[in-house]
Formats: sequence, structure tokens, C-alpha cells
Amino acid sequence: MGVSGRLLRYASARPRSLLVAVPHGTRARLLAEAELARRGWRPAGTPASADLLVVCGSPEKSLARAVETIWADTPCPRARVELRDDLRPEQVADALDGAVSRLADGPAQRRDAAERVRHQARRDRGGVHGHGPEHGRQEHEDRHAVDGHGDGNGHGHGAGDGNGDRDGNGHGHGAGDGNGHKNGNGHGNGDRDGNGHGNGDRDGMGGPGGLRMAGRGADRDGLTLDRLHVPLGPVLPDWPAGLVVETVLQGDVIQRARVRISGGSGVARFWDAPWLAALAGRHVTRGAAARRRAASHLDSLGRLLAVSGWDSSATRARRLRDRLLWERPDDGLARDFARFARRVRRSRPLRWMLRGLGTVDASHGPAVRVRGDVVARMERWLAGTEAALGELDDRSRLADDEGPRGPVGERPSESLLAVLPTLLAGAELAAARLIVASLDPDLDQVPSAYEVLHA
Repeated sequence: MGVSGRLLRYASARPRSLLVAVPHGTRARLLAEAELARRGWRPAGTPASADLLVVCGSPEKSLARAVETIWADTPCPRARVELRDDLRPEQVADALDGAVSRLADGPAQRRDAAERVRHQARRDRGGVHGHGPEHGRQEHEDRHAVDGHGDGNGHGHGAGDGNGDRDGNGHGHGAGDGNGHKNGNGHGNGDRDGNGHGNGDRDGMGGPGGLRMAGRGADRDGLTLDRLHVPLGPVLPDWPAGLVVETVLQGDVIQRARVRISGGSGVARFWDAPWLAALAGRHVTRGAAARRRAASHLDSLGRLLAVSGWDSSATRARRLRDRLLWERPDDGLARDFARFARRVRRSRPLRWMLRGLGTVDASHGPAVRVRGDVVARMERWLAGTEAALGELDDRSRLADDEGPRGPVGERPSESLLAVLPTLLAGAELAAARLIVASLDPDLDQVPSAYEVLHA
């Protein structure tokens, strides 16, 4: 074995993994996150920094295309793992072990790299850019709605800590895990708002050099600023599976937002499973439902804390979640959660960051049950987890349908998505990630054709 082979084997032992969450693949995602944490493998924030792509569930249509775009953008050496939602924990571990072996296989990686070069050459000869509106539009959307990288020529919305770090040579806006706006080349896709954002307008006249140009609009302070279309999702770290929020930005402020779903195949609803089983007449104990409720709240807390930039507490929340779901016994669990909750509640910087964001009141309708701002929703998860941990030993029969997000028969996540465009309008890009994380809609409850436009 040469030096390159030894280096490849050494590097493949602890790959950086990019996890793609798919609707109806929640169980696979949770198993994958638990196994990756057990191995100490670091997450990758972008395809460019990933060695391993882990797809949790079975993506369909636009989400499958986004996955292929991510895979094409992942540099060699690379490996890909696809996890079905019915896998056992040991099968997830075996799949990741197989990925490590493939990463360390030098000849296979060289063949993969050569095939990528040939594939790119075929795409270049085929003229993907600028050959018809539909083909160009799909390529543009797939490259857009993945995980956000500024292309150096346009406007990058930076992955970072919300402090406005710049990506590329365009305008940087810190937004947790940012979303870049890739400029295409003459895709012939006119904007549905009529603002001239198409990559080649409907009159057949493209922008300078065939590049897409931003429109102009009046800002809230009276200035005239570029109006940019920037989609968030469907694949972002700590982002609801399959969610796409298509935003219209002026500066770093969202003017309009449209919500749609990139779906996955299947009907599984992991978080609602105990209540759905009880409604179907099966015997489910209140303790089993309380365990699932507490784990769901901890999963949501982990996402919110990670987007807030508090990685250590996000890791603690997820470790508590994994103990509830996959490990027994529960000795010390309530004590460890109390210590975690006390630390979160006492964090003044966290409350200062979240206070006043995404406030939901009576004007948003009775269907949205959680009133208040992001802090109020975080406190509800903490209190709900604490109450659920006190019911783990309850062996009485479950007799209600009140799941982690509300009555499971009413699909409460649809109500959360319905108010999301209104909450995002006027919010800064960095705050938008926090608002979405604080609502944390369960896309397993929502039809894949769901779409909401805020005018």
C-alpha cells in the first residue's frame, strides 16, 4: 500500500457526513444521527465539505433531484448511504461500515473521479445552460434549492453564526446555515411575480452575458434595493425534512415567502405513531406515548439550539432524545434533563437572541395553538418534556389523540406551515432560520403537494 492509500484509509476512518432528511424517513434519520454521534463523526454543513452522503428515507421527484445535485457536488473521495425507514439499528451501523470501506477503496475512488469528469464533459457538450426553458429551469431549481452556496458572481447568503460573514464575492448575510443564490445562464425561466427575475426573459432578451439579473423594489426605509429570489431548503442542516421556503429578499429582509414540500415515499408518521395506533384500537400505554412525546420535544429543542449556534446544548438535547428512544433503562434521565433545562433557561444570550421573533397571536387563527414568540415555544418544549418524563412508568391505556404537535387527526403541522409565510415576511434572513426551527413542523403529517403563498 502506497502513501496515498494509507492517507485515504486514515481519512476514511472518520468521514464528515452530510445527512439528508426525507419526509416519512424520520426513524431512519434518528437512527443515523444516533449512530453518527456514537462514532464521533463530525457533520458536514455543505456538499463541498462532505465525504459521506447519508439519505434517510426514499425521496421522490424534486427532492430526489436535489439529492442527485448534492451528490454531484460532493468531491471525491466520497460514499453514499441510503437508509430505508424500516432498518434496524444494527443495519444502520453495517451500512455506515460499508461506506467507510468504499471510502478507503483507492481504485474505486479513482474510477468514480474519472466517471465524474466524463459525466461533466457530457453535460458541457449537451449544453445544459440556455437550451430551452424547462430543461434550464429544472437545472436552475435543483442547483438553487439544495443547501446554499454563493457562486462568487452573485449573492451568497452565508453559512455561519448570523454575524454577516461573506460567501464568495457577493453580499453575505449570516443565517445559521446559509443559502446561496446561484446565478444561472439563460434558463428562460421568467419569474411568476413579473419582476423580471427570469434567467433570460420572456421577450427573448437575456441579461448581460446571459446572467440572471435582480429586480428592483422599494425597501421599507424608502430606498430602492435589488429584489432577490432565494430558496431555503429542501436540504439544510437542522432543517425540517423536505421543506422549501422560497423567499423574495431585499437586502437581508424577507419581503415575501412561499412554502412548499419536496416529498418522500411512504406513509409513516414516527412521532404520531403511538396515538395513531391507539386510535386504530391497539393497546398503547400512556408511558409509551409520553416517551415518544418527550423525545419529539428534545428533537425540536436540539434543532433550535443548533440553529442558534449553541452546539454543546444541542448535542445534550439529542443525547437525551437517543436515550429515550433507543436505550434502557431510564436511570438518571430525569435528573440529567433537569440539569440541561436549567442551563437553557438561565442562558441570557439565548433569550436575548430569540425574544420577540415569530410572535403568534390570536390574529393567526385558532388552529395554531402555540401563542407567543420563539422563547415561548422553547419553554413549551421544556415544560412538555419535563411533564412527559414524569409519566414514563404509567401503564394505563392511552385514551387521547394529543400528539407532540397537537391532535394527530387534525395534522397540526399544516396549520404551522400556513402561518409561516406571514411570520417570515419582514424578518431578517438569520431570524427566519430561528422561526422555522421554533415551529418545527412535522412534514410526515403534510401532503407532498402542499403549497402556501404569502402575497
